[in-house]
Amino acid sequence: MKKETTYLILLTAIYFLVSFVGILHHELWLDEAHHYLLARDSNSFVELIQNTRYEGHPILWNALLYGITRFSLNPFWMQFLHILISTSVVFIFLRKAPFNWIFKTLFIFGYFMIFEYNVISRNYILGVLFLFLACSAFEKREQKFTLICFLLALAVNSHLLFSVPAFALLLTLLLEQLNSREFLKKKFIPGYLIFMFGVILIYFQIHYTHSDWFLEPIAQLSFIEKATPGFVSFFKGVVAIPDFSSIHFWNTNLVVIWSKSATTILALLMYLLPLVLFFKNRKTLFFIYIALIGTQIFFFITHRASMRFQGMPFLLIIMGLWIEHYYIPEDSKLKKLLNTFRLTSAQKPIIYAILIIHFGSGIYAYSMDHKYSFASAKKTVDYLKSNKLYSQQIVSVTCEGTSISAYLEKKVYFLCSNDYQSFCRWDSVCSNNNEAEIIAMINKHAVTEPHFVYVSCYTLNDKRSKGWQHINANIKLRYLDSFGQSIGETITYYVYEVSKI
Repeated sequence: MKKETTYLILLTAIYFLVSFVGILHHELWLDEAHHYLLARDSNSFVELIQNTRYEGHPILWNALLYGITRFSLNPFWMQFLHILISTSVVFIFLRKAPFNWIFKTLFIFGYFMIFEYNVISRNYILGVLFLFLACSAFEKREQKFTLICFLLALAVNSHLLFSVPAFALLLTLLLEQLNSREFLKKKFIPGYLIFMFGVILIYFQIHYTHSDWFLEPIAQLSFIEKATPGFVSFFKGVVAIPDFSSIHFWNTNLVVIWSKSATTILALLMYLLPLVLFFKNRKTLFFIYIALIGTQIFFFITHRASMRFQGMPFLLIIMGLWIEHYYIPEDSKLKKLLNTFRLTSAQKPIIYAILIIHFGSGIYAYSMDHKYSFASAKKTVDYLKSNKLYSQQIVSVTCEGTSISAYLEKKVYFLCSNDYQSFCRWDSVCSNNNEAEIIAMINKHAVTEPHFVYVSCYTLNDKRSKGWQHINANIKLRYLDSFGQSIGETITYYVYEVSKI
């Protein structure tokens, strides 16, 4: 067996095993459970389409989960599917990417590939899969243009954020065709049409989304508030150093916590990084900066600030290094100018410094997720099952019951909607979940259901005595236990037994 093949098989196997152990110790948080339940509790594919009308997400990931949930209600199989996809991404990267094995190893065990887009089960890994497949075909981009367009169309339909690099890569290819006077040649037209169809598909999915609940609060923000997440996203995605001092390290950045002024300066300087790395080829520079502009627009419109979104600028650097390998270095005034600063000697140390940071952060995040609970829902449900409370009606206030429903493998009664639900209806959560309102809803529910188990992040009158206590003339309750202190969520689940007097 060749040395290259041995490395490929060995690293892929190690990655899969590490990922498998990771999902065995990872508890689902709200967003993971929500998409799983959209699929689980849709009785038909048409109903799945209807249920996703409040999402703002393409249906591709939910469609895959719909297939999984036809065979099992256990959310483990969603996690298993997810690491199969991430392992496929790693296999493609190890086999096709034009980097050495040290580079490849640092990347696949870095923060995003071992933790954020691997252990946490979301639709982002699909976008990475299709982008990397497109990069793997880039060497023969003229012959495989239609295939690349198809893969980019799939990336667009994985997550709206992945429209950005997909458009940027297509525009780079079109620029190359214009320079060679091959634009609109007959052999390229099927590719144009396929990508256009993918864009139309994502347009209709997003356009008919009921997103007022999401966009209205953002519209009220100032320009600075809208622009800040995008401005710092490049820095936070490349210098991915979480807050090591807290169990709540997720979505944090140590440099930001240390000094916002320093972060502002470093974030501004970070936009010079593509010049340092890619000044030898204008097409790669074009791809990177067009994609960075696109990410700024995305962050400005959506005000997304979580690490899973900030991983995109880092992926752009990896993609830029990948496709640049297939371009012949150009002679340009920019190249001659920047060559005088001897930037070439700085490229390799910068790249490996970034990869080492991500490798260290990835190992840290993975080990913390192994040691501590990422979310508290699983521990809460394990308690309900071990104390034989599972068969009773489980009641929550609203979307905090979503993760509970995933592990219960059945719907939970949501007081806000007066119905059995599982996935979160983002536009219909209670407007004011104060104690008086919740007790009023419990009173009303106790008329038809005289005994039930209340599981929520909203405590009831701070009653934590193990004995039964009258909360008013109509109902009594008994505090059972609480579960908190998790990485991904700051909420604590409180468990009460409630009975009508």
